[in-house]
Amino acid sequence: MKNNKILILLLVILIAAAIYFFMTQTSGTIGSSAGEKSDFAIEDTASISKIFITDAQGQSVTLTKTEKEWIVDGKYTARPDNIRLLMKTFSRIDVRSPVPKAAFNNVITQIATSATKVEIYQGDDKPSKTYYVGGATLDHQGTYMVLETEGVKSSAPFVMYIPGNYGYLTTRFFTEPEQWRDAVVFRYSPKEIKSIEVNYFENPDSSFIINNNGSQFALSEIGSKEVIPVDTAILNEYVNRYRKIYYEMIDVESPKEKIDSTIASPPYMSIEVKDLQGETNKIVIYHMPNFRKLENPKNLEVYEYDVDRMYAYLNNELFIYIQFATFDNITLPKAYFTKRR
Repeated sequence: MKNNKILILLLVILIAAAIYFFMTQTSGTIGSSAGEKSDFAIEDTASISKIFITDAQGQSVTLTKTEKEWIVDGKYTARPDNIRLLMKTFSRIDVRSPVPKAAFNNVITQIATSATKVEIYQGDDKPSKTYYVGGATLDHQGTYMVLETEGVKSSAPFVMYIPGNYGYLTTRFFTEPEQWRDAVVFRYSPKEIKSIEVNYFENPDSSFIINNNGSQFALSEIGSKEVIPVDTAILNEYVNRYRKIYYEMIDVESPKEKIDSTIASPPYMSIEVKDLQGETNKIVIYHMPNFRKLENPKNLEVYEYDVDRMYAYLNNELFIYIQFATFDNITLPKAYFTKRR
């Protein structure tokens, strides 16, 4: 019992210290001359050059703007739709109400101990604005937030929202780098492609390779230099389909053991694209078990595999879900070209 009292006392002290540190960090204090800050919105979102997001568990992500695109942690192209959502949030965010006095201390405690910190840079080395994003209000239509500008925190939190939108804002500021990555698998114009190799491991006779010989694309069997006569218009139309191929989502739910087991199992097929710069982009595709027990409407037999999705391993680093609706456009057999000649 005595030990429990000591632990509770220590917990209270730690929470109090966190609140004090949060409100007195840099030069702001509770009730200081810094006053209440509620100017969260950024009118000129085009001037935003970098965004740094970190959560209470220490996970973080950095989004950096280049001349052409936004980059995730200096490595990957960012998802344009996620970036657009952030910019919309920054430009339209508004105060719904002050935090009621009855909830003030609880909100401060929550933000001090579990907030997501969002630093927004507009060309300078220091953030122009920093959001401390807490949880949702009871009606889930507002979000508790504290603003910091010029290194000074607001003396009070506010309930923030997007006018005309329903829901709270916390989920927009996630810190998993993989979720910020653009979901692109292949994005090539035909003039960038050196070769496309499609390998069907369960049916090797359907496999093929398309090579760019400088003046036109040519179809061959894998491992052979002999060109197979096909309609070049059909071949060119197929190559054009590689302009925009995306995966559905990253598998963040399956345990590592399951993912490793799938990757080690015999794959269904693979597609490897090499560009004229010497870069290679490869996806290995696996059947997904029919967890949903979907039935064939003709004979009511349960399908062996899922008929909507497959597993895939992208460039030996990303385990993802892909949809037949997308990949049916490029997962075609060699006979597609030879029989249509």
